[in-house]
Amino acid sequence: MRRRLVGSLVRRRPVTITPKDTLLQAAEKMAAENVGALVVVEADNPNKPIAVISERDIVKAIAMKMPLSTPIEAFMSTGVVSVGEDADVDKAAELMIMNNIRHLVVVNKKGELVGMVSIRDVLRELKSPASP
Repeated sequence: MRRRLVGSLVRRRPVTITPKDTLLQAAEKMAAENVGALVVVEADNPNKPIAVISERDIVKAIAMKMPLSTPIEAFMSTGVVSVGEDADVDKAAELMIMNNIRHLVVVNKKGELVGMVSIRDVLRELKSPASP
């Protein structure tokens, strides 16, 4: 049975944003890029993931009547849950279940951002027949 690596699920460049960007900018970027979460990086180090902001985070902010001009740093989920690009897809699924998340940051051996995978990506891979 072939080993299914998380890195093989990353199909596009990571979509990033910085902590000082606003809720509106995050929502616009998610809509334009057709993604449900963004990787938050510092402007001076775009390869180091520091947080994630998801659709859920934006909905919570709107429900709290926060202005759309609010910086995302007030609502982003810090303590990034990540997985190595050379980890097995089963590990990604386990991390998502344990942390109750739908998006997982993928990093290389140096901890640098490679991309992001969604629960849909992981389920699709786990459901596909494994090749010998």
